[in-house]
This record gives sequence, structure tokens and C-alpha cells, in this order.
Amino acid sequence: MSNEIKIKETILDFPTVFSKDDILRVINNLPIAVAVIDADLKLVLANRMVCIFVNKKDNQLVGLVGGAALGCIHHEDAPEGCGFGKECSKCKLRMTVNDTFENTKGHFQVETSMTFKSIGRRHLRITTQPFQLQKRTAVLLSIEDITNAKNYERAKIEKENLTAVIRTAGAICHEINQPLMVILGFSELLIDEVADGQIQEENVKEIRDQAQRLAEITNKLMAITQYKTKMYLSSEILDLDAASSINISDPNPDKEKE
Repeated sequence: MSNEIKIKETILDFPTVFSKDDILRVINNLPIAVAVIDADLKLVLANRMVCIFVNKKDNQLVGLVGGAALGCIHHEDAPEGCGFGKECSKCKLRMTVNDTFENTKGHFQVETSMTFKSIGRRHLRITTQPFQLQKRTAVLLSIEDITNAKNYERAKIEKENLTAVIRTAGAICHEINQPLMVILGFSELLIDEVADGQIQEENVKEIRDQAQRLAEITNKLMAITQYKTKMYLSSEILDLDAASSINISDPNPDKEKE
């Protein structure tokens, strides 16, 4: 019971209006990038991890609008600066901070992506929380760089997709190859039996050529080494040419020779 009382007293005694020094002492010891944004969307404070993230000193960041401070590639799209360009209306970081100010309600781990001048395109997870800084509303913004995690996740999904494709392709090839061998065998026998120049000979040769084409496709399926897709109608399908290490030959390779 005594512990509970102490905890409650500590919470009640904790100041609800913070000074810059109060905030800076706390955020400088955090392992993620944390900044304080004022109502004009300018950086008031930036911790060490923000400076590391953008490779700048804090005196180069404080006083700048978010996009300019962080080095967003779109902050100079309009003469008025950050927030006025065409892409700014789509900026999830800006929208999240604005909404935090308007509704005085924080957002937790909002995922987005941005392209920066110094470090290129990065996947981010942002969290916001409104509070009173020197009796004025401000927003505490934290930025987690999850690019490596996203790349790992994407690679893992592609690997799983590739495994599924290879297994499916192997099963298809196993089932198709046996009837293909029968078709090829009988078409060769028919070609030997019909007279040269008759229409039946051309028809049978076409059957043989198409069966050989199917055999090449099954070989290509068995040689899939990566997961690649292409658009087909309104969905995606496996791009067999890009996914396999074997190139399918011309469907009628002997036409000119004959």
C-alpha cells in the first residue's frame, strides 16, 4: 500500500508544464530520434538521435520547419517552402503532426516513407504526443527508422513466395511431363507414316512443335530461381521469363529450316 501511495504522489508532483531543459534532458537519453515541434511546425528541440539521423548539428535544425530540418527532398518544391509543395499535401508526417495539434490527441506508431537528401528513401514509424511547453502547446515527435526491418520483411515474403512457386511448378511439371512424352512420341510416329507434302503431315508437325513448346515451358518452370511478377489483366501473375534461368526458345524453331 505504501508503494502505491508513493507512486501516486510522484505522478501528481510531476510537472504538467515543461521547460526546454526538462525535455532535452529526457529526450537526449532516448535511443530513437525525438524532436519537439511548435504550433508553427518548427523544431524547437532535437535530441542527439535526430542529429545523427540527418547528419546535422542541433543548431542547424532548431527554428526550421520539419521538412527543411530533416532534409525532405520536397521542402523546396514551392517558393514558400515546406508545406506548400504538391507532395506536401500527401505527407503523412505533416498530417499526423497537424492532427495532433488540432485534436490535442497523440498518434502511435504511424508508418510512412519519406525521401531525404542525405540518406535517400526511408521507411519510418512516427509517434506524436501533445504537451505544454512553457505554457504553449507543442508536439513531441518520435521517429523510428524501420527501413532495414521493412527490407528484411520484404525479402522474407519474397523468399516464401519463391518457395511456394517452386513447389507448385515442380508439381505441375511432374504431372504434365508424362502426357507430353506420349504426345511427342506418337506425333513422331505419325510424321514417319504420312506421305511428304500432305496436309496431315503439317498438322502432325504442328502438334509436335506445340508439344515441344510445352516441354520447354516445363523446363523453364523447373529452373525458377527468383520471385518476379508481371501484370496480367487486372492482377499479377508469375513472370516466367524473368523468374527462370532458362530462356524459352522460339515456339517454332524449325519452321524456316523446313
